[in-house]
Amino acid sequence: MARFIVLRESKRTRAHRVLEMLEWKELTDIETLADMFRQAFVENGDNMVPVERDLKRALAHAARSLNHFVREYAERSTTNFIDALFDYERSNSLLFGDDESPKPGGWRLPAELVKQKQCS
Repeated sequence: MARFIVLRESKRTRAHRVLEMLEWKELTDIETLADMFRQAFVENGDNMVPVERDLKRALAHAARSLNHFVREYAERSTTNFIDALFDYERSNSLLFGDDESPKPGGWRLPAELVKQKQCS
């Protein structure tokens, strides 16, 4: 999840708005989640070449990291995209500090998404 967020950070597409509100069950496997992401881009009419590339890279990253970071991933796993964006913000803050964190790009701020969801 985190790797896909990073890979798509600088892109802007309406499919991001769909993904930001996406929720899934705790036992949803990574392939099913990738299919859900893919479908959002297909329905939006996006060019699937870069989307497929980013999904492939994110899936490969998850497979490589699995043996080394199982505990970390288990503690940080989420069942919705908003929580994943909050986790992404925390990670950036830890890596870069509050003043040097990357600026938000293709994703809206998670706090804004929470407000939108509460109003819905």
